[in-house]
This record gives sequence, C-alpha cells and structure tokens, in this order.
Amino acid sequence: MFPLAEGEHLLWSGRPQRYPRRYADFHGYVAATVGFAALGALGVFASVKLGMELAVLALLPGFFGAAVAQTAERNRQRKLLLGVLTYLVTDRRLVFVADRPGGIEFRWVWLPDLDEPRLRDHGDGTGTVSFKGPSRVRLRDQKFQAQSSLTTMTPELIAIEEPEHVAELIARTLRALQPSGGTSS
Repeated sequence: MFPLAEGEHLLWSGRPQRYPRRYADFHGYVAATVGFAALGALGVFASVKLGMELAVLALLPGFFGAAVAQTAERNRQRKLLLGVLTYLVTDRRLVFVADRPGGIEFRWVWLPDLDEPRLRDHGDGTGTVSFKGPSRVRLRDQKFQAQSSLTTMTPELIAIEEPEHVAELIARTLRALQPSGGTSS
C-alpha cells in the first residue's frame, strides 16, 4: 500500500482521528443564506414597488436549495475522504493515501514545495498541521470541481495525534532538504 520510491524512508504515518468542523465547511451555507435573504428582499421590493408577479418569488427556494445542496455535498465528500485517508510523511514527500472500495488513490506534495508547518490545536489531544497561509488563502484555493476530493485538497494533516511531534519532524526534514551552499544573515 505504501507508495515509497526507491531510497525513500517513511518517517511517520497516521490517520485523521475525527472530523473537525472549520469555517470553510460553513462558508457555503453563509453565502447561500445571505444570497437568499438579499434575493428575497429584492423580490419583495420588486413585487411591492414595481408590481412584479409573486410567482417569481416561488423560484427563490429552489435557488437557495441548490446552493445549500452543493455545499452539503462538498462537506459530505470531505467527511467521507477523512474516513479513508492515511497520511505518510517521508524524507522527501507528504503523501495522501485514500483507500476506497473502488481502489487506492495516491496524491503527494514534495516537501520543498511546502511552507513552514503551522499547528492548530483542537483541544482534545489532536491537531491539524497545515502549510498554507491564512483562511482567506485556503478558501481561495478550494475549487468546486467534479473530480476527486484529493485533487482539490489543500495539503494539511487534519486531526492527527501528536501534531507537535509531526510538525517538528516535517520542519526538521525541510531544514535538512534546504541547500547548504551559502550562509544567510
């Protein structure tokens, strides 16, 4: 199952221990609700002031329902993915392995392509190690495409045990991979 290249060494492996909720899981619901409220207010204004047919307002729940369904499906897929995901940290890569009934899927990120690891403690003995900037950057990187959940996933180790140890292991490996030709002051 482990997709290690010749000469590559496994430093750590683990699985998500739970499904932590985060802002990114809810932003679709918030956007749909705000959009529905704005369209509802616009519809009421149009029907009262402009004499528009009230039947047009009947379309609003359909648009709202479609937006909520799309967000709910994305969250459902993410939760299912975390249930079958295994993380591998090697001396060269961060590997994501999704062992699904239809087959095993592998995705990886080369360690030199990652930023310094950031740690977010969940307060229950688990934490998330991420490598991207603030939430606005992660939200921008999320795409709503019809493809594997692993393809659009940002590189992070979600709800793992001993996250401090894993973050330090990755940081140490990143430092070892940096070229040591010059000095920086």
